[in-house]
Amino acid sequence: MKPESYIKLNEYIKSHKNFESAVIFIDKNFPKPVVFIFYSMLAFLAVKRDRRFFACAAIPWIDFYLVTKLRNKLNRKRPFENIGFEPIIMHSKGKSCPSRHASSSVIITFAVYFISPFLGIITGIISVFVCFSRILTGVHYISDVIAGISISIFIGTATFFGILKN
Repeated sequence: MKPESYIKLNEYIKSHKNFESAVIFIDKNFPKPVVFIFYSMLAFLAVKRDRRFFACAAIPWIDFYLVTKLRNKLNRKRPFENIGFEPIIMHSKGKSCPSRHASSSVIITFAVYFISPFLGIITGIISVFVCFSRILTGVHYISDVIAGISISIFIGTATFFGILKN
């Protein structure tokens, strides 16, 4: 997306208050059910003393750690910093790529799907909204979100459906 497209998108959202309110609501609230489903699943696995608990807990943490290290190293400016507009939500500067919200929601989706495909699909649908909200609020470039998603798809596929599936 060209820099002027981010500005136009930002202006469009701000000029449509209902749309702006929806974007803010999604950005603030949609990560919550993803986290709730994830921790509920971990609690269920712990109570059942399911050996998959450790993998389902550790792999998202490792993914989060790696993404955090990478974004700290890259320290990419956020769209609102680079292009010069006020984001839909307030956010700190720098460390834009990869998106931790995107990567976390995707790796959690993999973990949940590994245990319950039905809940994994629900988590995946919610995660799509989480990912889009990061772009619509102006705090991430599309490439930041794609990078976060890609890292988690790689790690999730390699671990949950590669190493652990066998």
